[in-house]
Amino acid sequence: MVVKGSHGSIIPEILIILMTMLLIAVIFLPDQIWKEEAQTSKICRDNMNTLYETEQFYYHKNHTYTDSLSKLLTFVQNDSGINRRQSLVLLTNSFTKILYNVLSIPSIQNLSRVSQASFEITGDLAGNERYFRKNEQIATTSDEIIRDMMSLDSSTLFPNFSRSKLFVDSIRTLKESITDFSLQIAVLRAINSTDFLSRYYPKIERDALSKFWKDESAKITKLIADIRATDIAKVSSVADRLAKFIDQMNTNMRLFNASNASNDGQILEVEKQNLKELYQKFLSPDFFTLTQDASLPTLSENDSDIINLTQNNFICPDIKKPYLIDTQKTGITIECPNLLDDFQKEVQTCIDPIRDLSLFERITRMAGIIENTKIVLDENGEELKRYTGVLLKIKKLQSEFEEINSIHFYRYAREIYEFIQLANSEKRLSVLEPAIEDILNKIDTLVTHLEMADVSDLEKKIDYYQQKLQEIDLTIAEMKLPVNVRNRIKSNVEPFQAIYPLLEEVKNTFDAAHNTELRKTAKSLEKALVKVREGRKQSVYVIFSREHTHHGNITAGKKSWEKEQ
Repeated sequence: MVVKGSHGSIIPEILIILMTMLLIAVIFLPDQIWKEEAQTSKICRDNMNTLYETEQFYYHKNHTYTDSLSKLLTFVQNDSGINRRQSLVLLTNSFTKILYNVLSIPSIQNLSRVSQASFEITGDLAGNERYFRKNEQIATTSDEIIRDMMSLDSSTLFPNFSRSKLFVDSIRTLKESITDFSLQIAVLRAINSTDFLSRYYPKIERDALSKFWKDESAKITKLIADIRATDIAKVSSVADRLAKFIDQMNTNMRLFNASNASNDGQILEVEKQNLKELYQKFLSPDFFTLTQDASLPTLSENDSDIINLTQNNFICPDIKKPYLIDTQKTGITIECPNLLDDFQKEVQTCIDPIRDLSLFERITRMAGIIENTKIVLDENGEELKRYTGVLLKIKKLQSEFEEINSIHFYRYAREIYEFIQLANSEKRLSVLEPAIEDILNKIDTLVTHLEMADVSDLEKKIDYYQQKLQEIDLTIAEMKLPVNVRNRIKSNVEPFQAIYPLLEEVKNTFDAAHNTELRKTAKSLEKALVKVREGRKQSVYVIFSREHTHHGNITAGKKSWEKEQ
């Protein structure tokens, strides 16, 4: 019989460990990567939003935007208005913290919750009066309970509790509506309430209050049972709500009676003193004017973003480069720089084959001839402004010159050339994306015209302009004009003549190879746009990838990522 050795190979054990580790990685690493991607995108967009709001703040004060990030940061740091609001928030918070401390004293917190629960009970009973009218006994009991619960505010059985409740309610209400008062007035109200509270609180008639609530609780519990036994339970949830509020009352009454009144009273005295010291601070020369303003618990979201502006807000967390700021337009654009350097290079590579096509240069010269002709018409029109007949002809022809842009061949050749010039200097996706989307169809239409070698529409329009210019020159020649005016008049048709040799050159530029390059350019531009939209993947942990995307832009207040949603 053969006995196996006690020592086998450890390779299977190592493989098991490695496979376990790989399984853990497959489960947890993708989630970690997705969270990091989402966090990066959020930080980037929050930064752009902060910069946009800061620029709006700068514009409000200076009536202009700035593309200088250092200037923006210095402006915020030195602005007295936002620093004043921040100081007001800090002072308000120092006050509300004391109010919170008072309302957090255990027995006072219980008293406050008793008050709120009693308010809810009376409110629910009053709100369901229309249902209770159908049952005389329930309606009568409800009215009795309302009267009993309202006696908590002014009872001869426990007057010190009623007064304490009144001042606890006033402190809670003050905390909730603090913005209705200046800081100085708010603190005075709090001092007044805590003074009275400390006077009546130690004398609260706990036994009398407990007896009252024991009887009242039994009465409400019976009412709940009576309501549930009727059709009222089908149309109103009042019985369930009353049961919830009774439970709150029972809990807080029990805690209130078990609290350490002496210890809680000492804490109240400390907070009273804190209020009085704070009031003296508010009256000091450094804070007197400021604390006459309305209380301000928090900065607005915009103010909060602006006051917390740092150099980090200027840098995209994905690529570690500054955001792109364009202040040239009516509004302002803040754009993420991620992927845009590569995108710009790719777009320029796309347009390289068509960059120097002679067609664009000739159409551009043709447009220049038309502009020069319009200038001569303007100058002659100024000399002849008293001669209505010829002046109207000049004005009419000037407006008709705009119609040349309706000739697709001419218009699209010009616009493609303008796109090439734009792509030479621009890298922002917010500009290039709509420009590329717009130019793709125009390239296709232009190629169709080039393939047909058809410029008849352009030729007809040029001949029409030539005829009208000759007519205007003939009309001027037949007019009786002062010699000095006649000497200043120029030929309208002469500067236009150079357009005909150019037209012939355009006809001779039709080349099938150019058409092929234009179509290739359109396809490569479309691919470049898809590529930047999809983002770039970076390999991590060998088998996983992290996506780097362009995180959008804010233009005139509109966030590009909200359109995507």
